[in-house]
Amino acid sequence: MDDETFIFGSFRLIPAQRVLLDDGKPLRLGSRALDILITLVEHAGETISREQLIAHTWPDTVVEEGALRVHVAALRKALGDGGRAGRRYVANNPGRGYAFVAPVTREHVPSAAAAPTGVAEVGNLPAPFTRIVGRDNVIVALAAQLARRRFLTIVGPGGIGKTTVAVAVADRVRASYKDGAWFVGLAPLSDPELVPSALVTALGIPPSGANPVQGLTGWLRDKHILIVLDNSEHVIDAAAALAEAVLKAAPHAGILATSREPLRAEGEWLHRLAPLELPPEAKASRRWWRFVVGSMACLWRSNSRRRASIHLASVGWPHGSMTGLGF
Repeated sequence: MDDETFIFGSFRLIPAQRVLLDDGKPLRLGSRALDILITLVEHAGETISREQLIAHTWPDTVVEEGALRVHVAALRKALGDGGRAGRRYVANNPGRGYAFVAPVTREHVPSAAAAPTGVAEVGNLPAPFTRIVGRDNVIVALAAQLARRRFLTIVGPGGIGKTTVAVAVADRVRASYKDGAWFVGLAPLSDPELVPSALVTALGIPPSGANPVQGLTGWLRDKHILIVLDNSEHVIDAAAALAEAVLKAAPHAGILATSREPLRAEGEWLHRLAPLELPPEAKASRRWWRFVVGSMACLWRSNSRRRASIHLASVGWPHGSMTGLGF
């Protein structure tokens, strides 16, 4: 029997096996985001209304449109939409719906040949986008802390690498959680009230109506599970309340959060992520050029431009002039 395969960019989508490959390697994607991708790719070039996508992704269940937005955002992030040489995959047509806009090729391959090797892992952790440099010790230490403490928040300024470290830590400890490690990206949310729904949809469980937290805690009660709440700062109160509710109801659950500031929730342990240090040779070079530029500033203030130029040449300044020093 043959499986229909859809090829776009570096990706191969095999709907019958519910598998998405990137350069031949399985790409972790939540079940709802995968449902959305399959629907869009099977109708590539067509605009699928939000109502149609919701009906296909959550059959016989009433969900808010915000849940769809959360999963579309997760799908775009997994595909690197707009980031891989500017490639676009999923387009939002305002007032109409979503469309898959990348060129798609279909082929039929034998099922055995199409199946990826390896054991499927439970969860939806995103694959790392870049090789992690200079964080090995931090990742090992945080993984050990998470084994002892159920609630850990990685705190630091934007762009310092909190998400990268959190995903690496979760990937390192995921084998300890038989019900998986689950990533919930909170950055796309503009309404704090959607935070519980974002977790519900990431886990792929049916919404429980007016009180999603109650349904969540009931479902999680006996689960051995790790939940990663990423980019919590702009919905910090809602994220803190959700983390507290989950940990109180589910004794075997763990929370790993990232935020620009502490959640200030009960049971929270903090790790402030420090900037990457320069290698010793780079530090020495920087100190040397600070000395050179400081000397130049003194000479410049004494109105000795000629002497400053001679000094520059003597220490090997690459520009051969005052250009680039800002004087």
